[in-house]
Amino acid sequence: MTRLHARAFALTLLLPVCVLGACDNSQASSQEPATNAVRIAQNAASRPAAKEQVLNEPDKISLEMADRACKAEDFKAFFDVFIVSKSVRQKYSASQIRYAVLGPHGEKISERTFDAASYSSFPVKMLDYYYKPVKPARAGDEDEYLDLQFNQSQNNDVSVEWSRVHYDGQSDGGDDLGNPLDANGKPIPKGAHQDPEGQLLFHPAADCWELSEDIRWARKK
Repeated sequence: MTRLHARAFALTLLLPVCVLGACDNSQASSQEPATNAVRIAQNAASRPAAKEQVLNEPDKISLEMADRACKAEDFKAFFDVFIVSKSVRQKYSASQIRYAVLGPHGEKISERTFDAASYSSFPVKMLDYYYKPVKPARAGDEDEYLDLQFNQSQNNDVSVEWSRVHYDGQSDGGDDLGNPLDANGKPIPKGAHQDPEGQLLFHPAADCWELSEDIRWARKK
């Protein structure tokens, strides 16, 4: 916006030069292209920014929800809307996102750094009230879900660890899916969690959080 106004201002400064004899053509002919240029600049300045044009109503609602969650310092609410909205993920991601694959003992197998715009590996999606993997371990496995663990440090850093689970369908009533099962089909004790297969790290930034690291743990053989 500032650049467009500066351009329009510079064009208006050209007019007195022509009027004072610096141009060979008449005043009317010299003003016409300048006036057209000013009009073009003013029309461009009055148009909404491109980012505003692509925001549909669901985007706006999601961004408002994320903003409220940030102000309330409610990470869980923030994370849920972060999952479902690409616009929220774009706004609340670090400019550089570290993607690393680690071995069973924490040894680095591979590591890459992505610009936020080119990062496309976010692993979690939501179905109703349940977390699911964007890519299940077995292609087409619609019954695979994710078990998440949230840990928040005194510095307000947040770690979200995830592991894959299935459910036995033995519900006590309501909408729950039953008891969680591990990759071998064995029941997971109540309150227990499997070793994580991935970890998402969020750091505090600008009165909220931003995704900065996506870590994957190589599966134990």
